[in-house]
Amino acid sequence: MFADIVYQSGDQYIQNSEDVQVGLLIFIPCFIGLIMAIIALWGCYSIPAMKSSFGYLTRYEMFLRIIASSNSGSFYLLGVLFDIKPIINNSQIPGLISTTLIPMLASMYFLISINRFLAIVTPFYYSAIFKPKYRRIYVALCYFVPIIYTPLFTWYYDCGYKFYHYGWVFSFIISETCGTKFEVLLRGVQSVVTNTTFFLDICTFVLLVGFRKRVLKSKSEEVRKREVNFGQQVVIQGFVSILYVLFYSFAYKWIPGNIPEKWKIFWTSSFLANLLHIFSTGVIFVFNAEFSKWLRCGGAEVQATSTISVVQS
Repeated sequence: MFADIVYQSGDQYIQNSEDVQVGLLIFIPCFIGLIMAIIALWGCYSIPAMKSSFGYLTRYEMFLRIIASSNSGSFYLLGVLFDIKPIINNSQIPGLISTTLIPMLASMYFLISINRFLAIVTPFYYSAIFKPKYRRIYVALCYFVPIIYTPLFTWYYDCGYKFYHYGWVFSFIISETCGTKFEVLLRGVQSVVTNTTFFLDICTFVLLVGFRKRVLKSKSEEVRKREVNFGQQVVIQGFVSILYVLFYSFAYKWIPGNIPEKWKIFWTSSFLANLLHIFSTGVIFVFNAEFSKWLRCGGAEVQATSTISVVQS
């Protein structure tokens, strides 16, 4: 998503056969990710165990995932694959949406991580901190703060981020007024928040594994095992996010030199970023016991359990 939006240098976009391949390669993971996010959202409303603060936050994260996959998928399908010129010529609109969604998703991940951590560290105050009134405020902040400051930043620094065609390479053309500042902002927000989120997830997992008898002393052994399993799921989700940041930053250097330059950039930026739509939701389906059971039942309502073990993507 981040790599799709670049500074328009003024070159005229002319579609070629490789653009058709790129449009299809991006549209497919976006479409699959969209379907998966819709199913996950449906599960958040249908699974009894998800009707909690965990499920509430997951629900709003899935809303963002649906918007992100729809935005990128529709642009690459209609603009790049079908070569609809008005979409290409107004690519600053999906560009602004994508760049705004980056801090929104990062903020939601961080909020969900805090939610999980406080549920273990301060179980007595957890319900009060995340009661319905407050969690609505938290989600509103995650949504509206990026919606305000990202457009203001692009306007103040005269950032004209659009789809840029050089063959079909998607890269940043740095401008003196905008490029470096904007790239540092987006990468900085994503990296710092992702690393902090992963740190909290590790702390949650360590507490569950090493001190589960103290932390969960009022719970049964079965509940303790489920909470440890939940901690494992948390670490996996954080690990996926860290891998994404690492590959996005360094994978370009790892690809053999005999691969054309533009393909190296494409696989390690645009394709990788949009592939995350599948992996983020896939972690929920695979490692969340409630979702796995619900999917095996074909979406039928499952019996509520005493423990909520939810992976937030």
